Amino acid sequence: ILDNGSTVGYDTLVLATGATHAYFGHDDWEPHAPGLKTLEDATTIRGRILCAFEQAERSTSSAERAALQTFVIIGGGPTGVELAGTIAELAKDTLAHDFRSIDPRTTRVVLIEAGNRLLSVFPETLSEYTRQALEKLGVEVVLGSPVTDCSAEGVIVAGKQLAAKTIVWAAGVQASPAARWLNVKSDRAGRVLVGPDLTVPGHSEIFVIGDTAAAMMPDGKYVPGIAPAAKQQGKYVANLVMQRLKGKSLDEPFMYKHQGNLATIGRGLAVIDMGHVKLRGAIAWWIWKLAHIYFLIGVRNRLSVALSWVWNHSVGYRGSRLIMQPSEPAEHPPRKPTSTD
Repeated sequence: ILDNGSTVGYDTLVLATGATHAYFGHDDWEPHAPGLKTLEDATTIRGRILCAFEQAERSTSSAERAALQTFVIIGGGPTGVELAGTIAELAKDTLAHDFRSIDPRTTRVVLIEAGNRLLSVFPETLSEYTRQALEKLGVEVVLGSPVTDCSAEGVIVAGKQLAAKTIVWAAGVQASPAARWLNVKSDRAGRVLVGPDLTVPGHSEIFVIGDTAAAMMPDGKYVPGIAPAAKQQGKYVANLVMQRLKGKSLDEPFMYKHQGNLATIGRGLAVIDMGHVKLRGAIAWWIWKLAHIYFLIGVRNRLSVALSWVWNHSVGYRGSRLIMQPSEPAEHPPRKPTSTD
């Protein structure tokens, strides 16, 4: 049933409605701390960052300038780490000479993680390397202290107020309400508990894949909510549906093949965990870049992105200064669930 009241019949239904940000019971924090899941989220965050520098340039209050030049990222996973490194490099390199009244190089970038280390899915050695690399970039890393309040004035962490006008949320996700639509069981994150063939128990005609699905692996763990897993599930279901249309049955359950974890820290630095192979630094960064180019669709896109990255890395210049949305948090509508596959 669509939102306009019309209905669409089906023989087979595939739900891939993704996930959105999880604020752990504090949904009122969302206007002050947007998350990063879509292109629109990225342009919104970029606009807020650039507007903060513009407002600091015009401000005559030292306290207000300090708050405008303080950027807080909540969550020490791959997204939070990449954002912290990017904002630090943006302030200290890209925008360093763009203003007259302020010095962007005095900007504070604070990465807050409630756990005791960054990149918890990576080995501890790579987590520690990531922390040290971020601190060399000028990022302040706060570990073991969850945020207890978030507002337009900043955040409260470890019982202390941290004044900041720009906050970005990277602390967690929750599944779309597909389990409620289907009236079936879900896990703690709201993901639909699916069978070995990714169908809903009792409904062999309904598949659930991607961030919306909780598919258990042979070792008792759930398939991670990452893009490679969603792509593998999509291919599996497409093949299964094709076999059904041909009157054949496919008894083979879905088997997830882990391709490793990758996270970029900053320009020229990354970490990679591929089981027995663990890489860090420049080599890992180049592999991370090549992997992203490889998975782009079309030769033209791959060539365009590759040339752009080579130029940016060689010249060290980020040309985009576009502010596409208003900077006031209240003017942004609530986020809708999106898919990462």
